Amino acid sequence: MLDLWIPKQVGIRGVVVACLFGPDGKLKHRTECHNIVTNDGDLYYAERAALLTTGTPISPVPTNFTDANGVPDMIFELYTATGSSAPAKANNRSNLGTLITNSAQVVDATYPLVNDPDGDNTGSGVDIVTYRVSYTTANANGSDIDDIILTNPSPGASEVLIAHATLGAPFTKTSSDTLKVFVNHEFLGV
Repeated sequence: MLDLWIPKQVGIRGVVVACLFGPDGKLKHRTECHNIVTNDGDLYYAERAALLTTGTPISPVPTNFTDANGVPDMIFELYTATGSSAPAKANNRSNLGTLITNSAQVVDATYPLVNDPDGDNTGSGVDIVTYRVSYTTANANGSDIDDIILTNPSPGASEVLIAHATLGAPFTKTSSDTLKVFVNHEFLGV
């Protein structure tokens, strides 16, 4: 008789790290919190795994978070806490507060990657995929920043999300500050 090992738990655990730096380059504020990978995020990762395993994408071809060549194509957005709901598996943009002006930014050019070497990212590791966005002094200036999402670059209230995080303590970013935000997803199985 064949004894099959069946995993008791398989999942994705997410951690967001946000580092706000003042004009002197020194760390002003650091937040680390969990983020939820949404249903659409689960599907994205399943499609990517099928592509890597078989070389052929599953049907339908993933379109929400990749370009026409299958390359990841995502943006970060920051929101105020006002009017937002707690992160949930079925969330989309309609569950969020007010978008912070100029916070819709593409993922940094060298990301996503595994085992992120950036020393500011305390959530990286060998089995963790990291997405990062670096906001300059001209981007994402606002107060009461509390929600961070990773989504596709198409505007619209019902657009799908890969991940959603609500920070424990809202913060303010001024035109003198820079900000790096990391979304980390660790793949678990046991």
